[in-house]
Amino acid sequence: MNYNYLLKHSHLFPAVVGISYQQFLCLFDKFMPALRRAEKAKAWQFERLRLPGGGRKSKLASDKQKLFFILFYYKNYPTYGLAQVLFELDETNLYRWKEFLAVVLQTCISYQLQLPTVKIKTLAGMLEICPALRECIIDATERPIQRPKDNQVQAHYYSGKKKDHTIKNQVIVSSRGNKILAVSSLVEGKLHDKKLLELDGTMILAPPKAKILGDLGYQGAGEINPLVRFVTHLKKPHSSELSTIDKTTNKVISSIRVRVEHPLAYLKHFAILRHQFRGAISKAQAPFVTLACMYNFTRNYH
Repeated sequence: MNYNYLLKHSHLFPAVVGISYQQFLCLFDKFMPALRRAEKAKAWQFERLRLPGGGRKSKLASDKQKLFFILFYYKNYPTYGLAQVLFELDETNLYRWKEFLAVVLQTCISYQLQLPTVKIKTLAGMLEICPALRECIIDATERPIQRPKDNQVQAHYYSGKKKDHTIKNQVIVSSRGNKILAVSSLVEGKLHDKKLLELDGTMILAPPKAKILGDLGYQGAGEINPLVRFVTHLKKPHSSELSTIDKTTNKVISSIRVRVEHPLAYLKHFAILRHQFRGAISKAQAPFVTLACMYNFTRNYH
């Protein structure tokens, strides 16, 4: 791929790697130190016949090309055959670079999903350090995977709603600033949103008097932790209609809850989260977490 051509037409960066050229440069400043540390650790992992840097030079010669490669992979999710043509690397090297650089990228921006490591003794202190915990929005998103070969695993991951084999993640988003606060562990797509909320422990760990907004899939979630106020849309009574006040209330809730859709829409811009995941299910969590960190990074550039 002609990386130099892209540098001359920097307006194409969002379409090719998912972030602007300015964001790419800012991310590169954090990526480069993490890359140096990872390369140093890898260089002496096994007994060597020559010093690091010796031997045939890689097609990914510069650090910027390495960052570009992993971002391009996440944004476009090409098959190894297509990537082999674009980057002039064989499939084995493509896989090794992808595995190595994915860890480096996640390492350099993982701080974007970490709450402050400060010892907090009171609720007031917790909310002062992280006021976003006072009001947040929660939602879950599914994505398809390849059909597993084992029949039992097939049944475990089959979603009747999507008519496909899927996996699911839950995200918690601040109602102010749309920042992603947390990402749940990976579960089968057919798991109910409310059940995932229980297993994730979000309601139990939430500070008292916190307000959490969710869709109708979380109806009854307030019973998990009575100290937390869980707000969902008002459901239409059987054989009846909602009053004008109730409809207005639902409209207000929707106007706030829609803020969780913005981060999810950003994540789905990346083909690795939008298209069928072709790797092992155990490796599907890392791209989601990395791109959630990427979303937060693009909001503030630090």
